Amino acid sequence: MIIVSKMYLYCGIRIYNLYLNFYLMAEILPEIDIKEKLRELKEKGYVKSLRKDNTGIGFTIETLLGIKENNLGEPDFTYNGLPIELKAQRLDATSRVTLFTKVPHWSPMSAREIIEKYGYPDAKGRTGLKITLKANEFNNKGFKLEVDVKENRLNVVHKEGGIVSYFEIEELMGTLRKKISENLLLVLAQRKTEDEEEYFHFVQAILLKKLSEEKFEELFNDGFLVWEFRMDIRERNEGKGDFFVRDHGPGFRLARNHLDKLYEEQELILE
Repeated sequence: MIIVSKMYLYCGIRIYNLYLNFYLMAEILPEIDIKEKLRELKEKGYVKSLRKDNTGIGFTIETLLGIKENNLGEPDFTYNGLPIELKAQRLDATSRVTLFTKVPHWSPMSAREIIEKYGYPDAKGRTGLKITLKANEFNNKGFKLEVDVKENRLNVVHKEGGIVSYFEIEELMGTLRKKISENLLLVLAQRKTEDEEEYFHFVQAILLKKLSEEKFEELFNDGFLVWEFRMDIRERNEGKGDFFVRDHGPGFRLARNHLDKLYEEQELILE
């Protein structure tokens, strides 16, 4: 880290960041010949899921490719020197793909205040609010997203209550660039269940390159890219009156058939 310090002192923050990115890629991200690895994986046929939940498909393919679980907001691996984020999905899945998770600035209302005012009892009797927000229309709970050009914010708005929270657009774009990176590998798998165990056969993969913020904005304005609010209020210790907000990972999500529209280039990796 002495080298980093000297570069910072004499060359400024731009070169420091460049060196730091190179350092992270060299030390953390594995270089993978993804075409060869996925071809080998496809030839194996069905493989047993290594985790019993919705994240099983991602965890399974990461493990089989030798990729460590990544919660650092960094890409997952490099291919021909390109940093790449990996996404895996079941072919029969109808849910959207999570691009990244992001909580808003809780102002003027806190998350708990929003849930208490606009939430509803869930199946377990807890007050929750689980909704999908778009930019082009209010949902059935009266919420939508609105861009405030003057303040450079994305506001979470209620039809009657007005602005309840907001995102800084600069922060949002920074998260998009950091998490999704310039390149995304989407791997699709057939699935089956035997003896209550899930199995995957990884059969298709597309490498999407050159992320476009302009296209991100278009998909958002057209209502294809949404933000999902998933929270409830629960008691930490039953009978103690100690309540807290459980955050299920509010995220920006996009239908798989629109995912390619975020990028300028495509490369078929596996078919």
